[in-house]
Amino acid sequence: MSVEEELTLAEKLARSLPKDVCLDVHHLSTPPTSCPAIYSAPPGQKPEKTFCESHFLSVAISHNSSFLQIFALEVLIYTTEALTTVFVSKADSTGYISLLQLPKGTPSPLKTVSSVFLAHLVTGRRRQDRQLVVSLFARAQDQYLFPGSIENSGKHVLDDRGLVKWWCRVLDPLLEQESLASNKTQRFHSFLKGVRGFRSRAYLRVPGCDLYESQGFFPEHVRRDPSKRDKWKVSDPLRDLGRSPAFPERCLIPRLPDDPKSRFVDELDDELTEPPPQSQKQESPSKGRRPGRWKSVQSLEQFWELMAFRQECSSGRLVGFLWAVFTPEGPHANGDTPELFPNPPSSPSQHKTKIELPPPPQSEAEARDSSHSPKPRPVSDAQNPSSSQPDTPPPLIQDSNSLDLPVSQLSNDLQPPATNTHRTSQTNPNIRPEKTKHYLWPPSSRGEIVLSGKHYHRAHNLLLHLDYANEEIAAESSKRWLDDVAMCSGVKTWGQRVVGRKEMPAAGQEQSHSSSDKGGVNLLGSGLVRKKRFNGESRGEADGAAADAAVAAASSVNGGVNVLSTGLVRKKPKVK
Repeated sequence: MSVEEELTLAEKLARSLPKDVCLDVHHLSTPPTSCPAIYSAPPGQKPEKTFCESHFLSVAISHNSSFLQIFALEVLIYTTEALTTVFVSKADSTGYISLLQLPKGTPSPLKTVSSVFLAHLVTGRRRQDRQLVVSLFARAQDQYLFPGSIENSGKHVLDDRGLVKWWCRVLDPLLEQESLASNKTQRFHSFLKGVRGFRSRAYLRVPGCDLYESQGFFPEHVRRDPSKRDKWKVSDPLRDLGRSPAFPERCLIPRLPDDPKSRFVDELDDELTEPPPQSQKQESPSKGRRPGRWKSVQSLEQFWELMAFRQECSSGRLVGFLWAVFTPEGPHANGDTPELFPNPPSSPSQHKTKIELPPPPQSEAEARDSSHSPKPRPVSDAQNPSSSQPDTPPPLIQDSNSLDLPVSQLSNDLQPPATNTHRTSQTNPNIRPEKTKHYLWPPSSRGEIVLSGKHYHRAHNLLLHLDYANEEIAAESSKRWLDDVAMCSGVKTWGQRVVGRKEMPAAGQEQSHSSSDKGGVNLLGSGLVRKKRFNGESRGEADGAAADAAVAAASSVNGGVNVLSTGLVRKKPKVK
């Protein structure tokens, strides 16, 4: 485990925030819970078993002996056997960060908090043999999480272009961190420990913008340095996220909450072609329509072209879709993952052959033991609905409150020990295995408070019904929300105070360094600026001599500032 992985979220924030910037951080989360699959299943296959974990980060300041929320960020983590998706659901600010009165030129603490929090979740949720993707869409809006905050005059709402650039700057430190962690020495030690490194790359799609216009949203240092442009691409990674490229397009686009492309996918699903009858499949499969595919959209490029004409992406508005993909190095360094999603069988006979495979041969000892024990049920009995002990597990639970169901209906990965009762499981949401083949849930990246899905949604809905219009009302709303979360978790107080320790160069110091790099800046005085003469007006000899003397005196000073006299300035003649 690296040093970064051992640090807590508060320690990482303290190392990244500007010096003496004091913030109060409140982090709550939920345990991994079975949820509907975010990827559509290909024809003839079942949906992937998917788990969802919610994280909510609230940042406050201490003002007049009370807490005042200034920023909040909600992240949903979807995990399957093949992929981990960190989806940034909502982010919003109240504008009361202006009460800190930070010096001019100080980096935005909100951007720093966002980058560090996402990097903290990525570090804790990476699996050594699976890809991880950070996904979000940037759409400008007055308020997302803090009702009434738009009435605060100190809140600065970015426009569409500014918001896309802001999120690009938030994701960029995640890529830089991976680049710094991929040096040869650390790779060698990781190889000895059997730990793989990760390759990172960011993708951006802005429907309606061409290649060169989209590259203008990249961070400034990426646009200046051609060697860093490989880290950012104007494209999407939807075909490389651990799924077969032969799948229909609708199976490659995730359905995420409040996502514009998810709403477009739902509309396109209305035109899905019905699979041809069984007789047509056996006689001439080429004449039948391809099942599971749209009629109007035949490729992902066409999907993005039509997205530009959607109301959410047109009418003068821009929506940016961003991804940061982390691919494990080694056998799957090219972005390919194990074939966990095989293509559907071409005919039902192939599927039937897989089911009716004979059991493996038994040894002589196993044969003697089996003669004295009941015979195993044949494969054909597994398809008999009257059998009392089915071999197949029960269907996935699609309800977020799966703890309210009997223990016998829970999946194998979520079953608590037999000694735990229904009430114990509901009051203690930490009863989960830390690692399964479907998710990774380490204690280091959990929230300070872990709530059940029911209590988490209650806290989220309460925040949406509060008011942050002015400072006094916002302080009361912040106290009410923090107290309600503490009551649901059974604690009196919660939260961690973070004081920044990062030294920031002064603005004048940065300017001096930039001036020295460019060889100094020569300021021209007014003596070299000439005004146009009036008709019949000529410059006198005295003025010319004075100007020449001033220029000569200024040029004789080595390293000084050239001051131009007024004799070389001419006024434009007035036309009467």
